Amino acid sequence: MKKINTLYILSGGRVAAINKKDGTIIWEVKLRQYLSAGVTIAVGQINFEDGKLYVGGSGVLLCLDAKDGALLWQNPLKGWGYGFVSMTNAGNEAAAATAISAAASAAIVAATT
Repeated sequence: MKKINTLYILSGGRVAAINKKDGTIIWEVKLRQYLSAGVTIAVGQINFEDGKLYVGGSGVLLCLDAKDGALLWQNPLKGWGYGFVSMTNAGNEAAAATAISAAASAAIVAATT
């Protein structure tokens, strides 16, 4: 399995790709360039799947290209308000591995009690 050496962060209205080996910034984007006037995402959540970053906050959901931070699409979540956006993705391999591990642990406990 290929090791991924990039960490993606969201802070202060910016998203950046960071090299995990040495901490250098690979690319950085200011989210306000993708948002309507008056909307900012200072605090939110970020999720990675299939080469895309999903960024949510302030009642907005953005999809960015993980290669360079380019906007792929956005959804203003009309009628949802302007609060924190919490998300998860169904295709997350880490979540699937955790679920499998938890099921295996439960089976072991059940077999030994």
